[in-house]
Amino acid sequence: MKVSKNRVAVTILAGIVLVLFLATVAGLFYYREMIKSLSADREEVFNQYPRLYAYIAEDPESKLSNRIYKEISEYAMENGCYVEMTGQNLSTSYSKADRINIAISSKVDGIILEGDDSEETAALIDKATKNGIPVVTVLADCQSSSRKSFVGLNNYSLGTEYGEELAAIGEEKKTYPISALILVDKDDGNADDIIHTAIQESVTGRKITLSSGVVDTSTPFTSEEDVMNILDGLEKVPDVIICLNDRTSESVYQCIVDKNLVGQTTILGYYDSETILKAIEKGSVYATFAIEATTVAKQCVNALNEYNDTGFVSEYLSSNYILINRDNVSTYDPEGGKADG
Repeated sequence: MKVSKNRVAVTILAGIVLVLFLATVAGLFYYREMIKSLSADREEVFNQYPRLYAYIAEDPESKLSNRIYKEISEYAMENGCYVEMTGQNLSTSYSKADRINIAISSKVDGIILEGDDSEETAALIDKATKNGIPVVTVLADCQSSSRKSFVGLNNYSLGTEYGEELAAIGEEKKTYPISALILVDKDDGNADDIIHTAIQESVTGRKITLSSGVVDTSTPFTSEEDVMNILDGLEKVPDVIICLNDRTSESVYQCIVDKNLVGQTTILGYYDSETILKAIEKGSVYATFAIEATTVAKQCVNALNEYNDTGFVSEYLSSNYILINRDNVSTYDPEGGKADG
C-alpha cells in the first residue's frame, strides 16, 4: 500500500510541531525554576539591618582609614548594623564637610568620624546632634563639639616610644650626636604636636638633635614630592627619619630607595603596610608603629550601639599602638593586628 507524499509531509510536520512544543514547555519550566533559584539567592544576599552608620575618613584613599573601615564594617554586620564609608567609590570627589552633610541628609543612625580641631567640623557635628544623629570621633578628636565619644590612641605614649626607639638606634650606632628629622602631617597638627613634644622630652639629655618638616599627605604625589623636596633641601641626610603618617612612611622609604640612601639613614615608620613590613625584614626600616585596628573598630561600633540603646556612653575610649621591629615582624599578623614576642 502506497503512502501519499502529502501524508508523509503532514506526519513530519506534526512531529516537528510536537518537538517544538515539548521544547517550549521544557524551556518554560527551566526558566521558572531559574527565576525561583535567583529569587532564593537574592533573599539570602540582601540582609536588612536595623541601624545604618556612616564612616567618614579624613582621606578616603588612606590605607589606614580603609583598614579601619574594613574592620568596622565586618564587626558591625556581626552585631546587627551596617556601616558605609561615605564618599567612597564616587566619580566626584567630595570634601570632608560635604561627606558629613551627606550623612546627615541621609538620616543615618550614627556617624563615625575621623575628627579635627576646625570650627567647621565642630559646627557640623553639632548639626548632626541637633538632627538626632550621635557622632563618635576616632583617631583625632573634636573636643569643642557635641560628639558623644572619642575613640583615640595615646599619642603622648606613642611619642615616648618613638623616643625610646630613637635612643636604641643611638646605642647601636655609637656615633653621637644623632640627628633625627620628624616629618609631621600638614593637616594633623594637634596629634602630631603631642607626639613631637613627647619625643623631645624623651630624648632630653641625650646627644640627639631634632628637626622637623611638614608634609602634605592629601595624595601620594604631594606626599612624595614634599618628602623629596625636604631631603633635597638638607645639607646632610639625617641619621634617623621619623614618620608620623602612613603615607609619609611609604613616601620616605621610596625616596630613600630612589636616592640610593639605604644604609645611610634609618627610618622609624608609622603603619603596617606590606611595603613597610618587607622593608623591616630587609633592614631598610628600623621599626614601625601600627594601630590595633580591630580593637578600634569594635570600640567605635560599640560606642554608637551603646548610645543608641541607653542614651549614654563613655566620653573617651583608648586603644594602643603595636611596635613592629626585626624581633617580631616575622610573627606579626596584619589582619589580626597582633605580634608574638
